[in-house]
Amino acid sequence: MTTERRIVIDVKHLTVSYQAKPALLDVSVQIESDQLVGVIGPNGAGKSTFIKAVLGFVKPDLGTVQINGKSAQKAKGEVAYVPQRGAVDWDFPITVKEVALMGRYQQIPWYTTPGSNDYDAAFSALEMVRMQDFAERQIGELSGGQQQRVFLARALAQGSDILLLDEPFAGVDAATERAILDVLERAKQNGKTLVVVHHDLSTAAEYFDKLILIKQRMYAFGIPQMVLNEELLSNVYEGRLRIFSDIIKKGDT
Repeated sequence: MTTERRIVIDVKHLTVSYQAKPALLDVSVQIESDQLVGVIGPNGAGKSTFIKAVLGFVKPDLGTVQINGKSAQKAKGEVAYVPQRGAVDWDFPITVKEVALMGRYQQIPWYTTPGSNDYDAAFSALEMVRMQDFAERQIGELSGGQQQRVFLARALAQGSDILLLDEPFAGVDAATERAILDVLERAKQNGKTLVVVHHDLSTAAEYFDKLILIKQRMYAFGIPQMVLNEELLSNVYEGRLRIFSDIIKKGDT
């Protein structure tokens, strides 16, 4: 039986600026449940700002963001976040197991400590990303791909139905990228909605159900075959993008 999709992220006329410099201009998009959505665009296009605005980390100048019909602030516990690796202090003395357990903190009252259910959820998340054998390792001892998978486990342990990921494939080898994609696909099959900032156009059509193309404004939103076309990409990337034939072929099929 097919479950009817519903709108879980509703962005209307979102405008964000940093010190009078526009990062996003009048972006409106509705993202449905049970989908894997990629956010693409050139460097400095506002992709990470879009994710942070949906999370409520940055305050918009104009516009609104609703998560499951609620404001981003009121829906914080319903969204999990995987930041860029560069935003994390990897020298912090914390183990893999403790990072995964951090995903449970919003469910744990301040006056108590993690219970067996919390530890079970954290370990299950580590198993899902195949990092359970590294549970006692300090995160700084891991490779870049392993670190990325641990923070994905933290997001999964939270139990949220919406996951926002900022460049999870950056700086990892091909095998790790496929492993992370497999986790995202399984999460989607389990009813999660995932929004992923992605920089590699050559894999965008293969990885995602829909794509958001951003360069301050939203230029397109839809299935990859619609978004990945030569004229649109050339316009957004202003000639700085080398148009590979396989990308255009994927967009035209």
